[in-house]
Amino acid sequence: MVSDSDKKVFLVINTSYFGDVLLCNPLCQNIKNIYPNSKIVFVVDKPFVDAASFQKGVDEVVVYDKRGLHKGIWGFIKFIRDFKYRGAFASFVTYRNFRNVILSIFVGAKHICAAKKVKEKIPVWRQHVELLSVITNSELKNYPMVYNSKFEIPERINNVLNPGKKYVSLCATTKNPKKDIPLDISTELIEKLNNDGFEVILTGAGKAAEEYSQALLARKSKFIDLVNKTSIYELGCVLKLSKLLVSADTGTMHMGLACQVPTVAIFYEKDKVPYWAPDSDIYNSVVISENQTAENIYNSVRGLIYG
Repeated sequence: MVSDSDKKVFLVINTSYFGDVLLCNPLCQNIKNIYPNSKIVFVVDKPFVDAASFQKGVDEVVVYDKRGLHKGIWGFIKFIRDFKYRGAFASFVTYRNFRNVILSIFVGAKHICAAKKVKEKIPVWRQHVELLSVITNSELKNYPMVYNSKFEIPERINNVLNPGKKYVSLCATTKNPKKDIPLDISTELIEKLNNDGFEVILTGAGKAAEEYSQALLARKSKFIDLVNKTSIYELGCVLKLSKLLVSADTGTMHMGLACQVPTVAIFYEKDKVPYWAPDSDIYNSVVISENQTAENIYNSVRGLIYG
């Protein structure tokens, strides 16, 4: 039996956004595969604790509250003083983040594996996994993201959803309007799905997503509005209740994949596909980066659901 003192501690540091946190999961799974007795500690920004906490392979989550408690130089010092995993075997700084490299140095990580500028078009998840090559020659595997939410209706919306119905989730908005699914497309797609017996669940977060929802309602679209109504963990539960997810290039797309939900991923910036699009070899997914019509999306939905 391996005692706690014999376990190697690995820090995975990602203080970016929702989808970025999920894309670290293949790295976490590779660490566990190569070092089965390791302890993986995920350092994450406060709003995305749930995105890290339920990932396969993650043992503990530590909050770096960069807009609150740990804001600025004094907050940075406080985090270092309070951090209990000093002398970790390795620290993986995903993305090029100077602050997180300095953090790794100050907490005494023995090996600091930090992201560097990449010229080749390598998927982001693979860039994270390749950080392991700094400390091991072991084979690195293409693990799918796994998020361990349950197949259940979140309690606070249990009067909205019914597990016996056919749902398709739709996430049409992102933090970049250029990546959003146009209103005309969503309006037509929702109508087609309704006519095919599906109820559409609109997901999303933030003011832009709320305005989008209101615009769809003004067009008389029929959908269940869960914009700004779920936590990250609850979103995972909702997606698992869905037959399929249609999503723009955003964190919800990655969550659907991590929850093993068939996903139609819509990209309006083709140059982002090599970095962020799902790998159809390991995910039940379709990527649409041209001809993003409602008809084409709808046909892709039917293809994934009915085969």
